[in-house]
Amino acid sequence: MITDRDKKVIEFIEKFNVATTNIIADLFYPSLRVAQNRLKRLYADKVLKRDREHFTNQYYYYIKKPKQIRHNLLLVEFYKEVNKLIDIEVFKKEFEIEDIRPDGLMIYKYKNKKYIAFIEVQISNTPVDIHKYRKLCLTEKYKKYFPVFPKLIFITNKSIKNIKEFEVIKIKEDSENILTLFDK
Repeated sequence: MITDRDKKVIEFIEKFNVATTNIIADLFYPSLRVAQNRLKRLYADKVLKRDREHFTNQYYYYIKKPKQIRHNLLLVEFYKEVNKLIDIEVFKKEFEIEDIRPDGLMIYKYKNKKYIAFIEVQISNTPVDIHKYRKLCLTEKYKKYFPVFPKLIFITNKSIKNIKEFEVIKIKEDSENILTLFDK
């Protein structure tokens, strides 16, 4: 039998494509053991599929296996960590604006103030392309969508150049510096 909580997990995996046991446990269940048991049941009932992550050896769950597993897991891990700290009003995966497709768009409240942020996961060796965001800012085309230019959050271990026109925040892949979101 699928519980209401299980349905929320399935919806979450449909939205984000993939999530580890630990992420699902933190977001939806009272303990890791309960999450493991429920996920095992959903897997046995063929509701979810699973594989093991190479580095941590924990299971990750999906409905249709994504091509960029690590990329997707970093975005989901970021969501899990930031969800503990702020009130997320909107989180859209692969939001499209003009000719730009960030990995995510987040609208959130922190200390009763509303913020908007584009999220980019950058793990490949290709240089970070901040110029497309700079162009969007300078042409002011973002005003069709937002009242202010969103912050730009990079989830990466690579170096990021600062841009004077808008705020760029670098969050490390392990999320250890997640509180830098609130420094300014």
